[in-house]
Amino acid sequence: MEHEKELNFFINAINKSRINTAIINKTDIPKRLDMGIRDFLNLKKDYSDLFTASGQGNNEIKKITDPFFCNYIFIPIPETPHSSVLIVGPYTKNFITKEEIANHGSKYALSQRTQNQIQNYFSTVPYLHDDSMLMTLVISLGEAFFGSMDNFTITTRSISELSDTSFFNKPDIDNRSDDPWMMVQILERRYNAENALLDAVSQGLLYKADTVYANVKPSKSLESRIADPLRNAKNFMIILNTLLRKAAEKGNVHPLYIDSVSSDFARIIEELQSLDEADELFYYMIKKYCRLVSTHSQKNYSLLIQKAITRIDADITAELSLTSLAEMLNVNPSYLSSLFKKETGSTLTQYINKGRVEKAKHLLNTTNMQIQNIAQICGILDVNYFTKIFKKYTGKTPNEFRNKK
Repeated sequence: MEHEKELNFFINAINKSRINTAIINKTDIPKRLDMGIRDFLNLKKDYSDLFTASGQGNNEIKKITDPFFCNYIFIPIPETPHSSVLIVGPYTKNFITKEEIANHGSKYALSQRTQNQIQNYFSTVPYLHDDSMLMTLVISLGEAFFGSMDNFTITTRSISELSDTSFFNKPDIDNRSDDPWMMVQILERRYNAENALLDAVSQGLLYKADTVYANVKPSKSLESRIADPLRNAKNFMIILNTLLRKAAEKGNVHPLYIDSVSSDFARIIEELQSLDEADELFYYMIKKYCRLVSTHSQKNYSLLIQKAITRIDADITAELSLTSLAEMLNVNPSYLSSLFKKETGSTLTQYINKGRVEKAKHLLNTTNMQIQNIAQICGILDVNYFTKIFKKYTGKTPNEFRNKK
């Protein structure tokens, strides 16, 4: 195919956002492209309405919003047999809350089990607050396919008017047969999203975690297991804290660093007052653990240097001369010095001094302690030498740093 590289790049980029793509024959559209929601709710006509509405000219890209607030983009692929079409979706720009589902469930007398299934469905539909970047990619693919924007059109349509109501007002919804396949798919997508998040954290890649966050945050993916929503959220966050802690450990971060962060979050979780706070804390947790991995991962260090760094960071105020560390680690001082410089890019003394300056900066920002006391806490007894070292790494004296505007 002439534009195979562009098509593959587009599909890969969309899939990174956790949005489904499929290449189909528009005259023979398979079921399940909507992740099974219509089969589950016995909405056969709605399924036909959705994909019949995708009928289009060879140079027409169509964006359709269905009665479930889910969006699909249909892109014709030129010069392919059987009039192939690339489908992107479903994804939603409407954040469907549990309260909305409960309100519809009450209005249309849906059983609690059906409401739970619908809630599970929306927890796995990718949510985009703004799909402008997605549409930019679509336009770029259209230009690759058709030469320029003058050669194709993009049309949008909502097919909610094709249904009796804009949501679930169907008399036979609760008479449908069970559809375990939909639940299997929902569970697979949820676990895949969680695994993608943990994988990103284990690598310290916040930009990668960002692509998953919106679809696993508590207010979207939280399964109601007890009656109290806030307690439910706290339990979810406790589990999440444990998973993120294990992801950081997988990223070769020593438990010394992980335990401090994990303990702080355990306390903060219990102080949560709302589900909105849970969402905010969740994102902060992701950032914190990603930063922890990017800063303290020891995966590129030998076991000896890992032990040396951990010993230094465990107590920056201790006696940390080359001789004392070498004796503690039972190695030759010259060998330790040479290997430390080779693996970290800095001398052992530089690493220690930098760590002491970072601790001093924190104390200067958060306390009113005298400079001399801060110097001693940071393991430097001579305040003049401390000032010299501090200025070397920050460009300011301790007093100048504290009084900066």
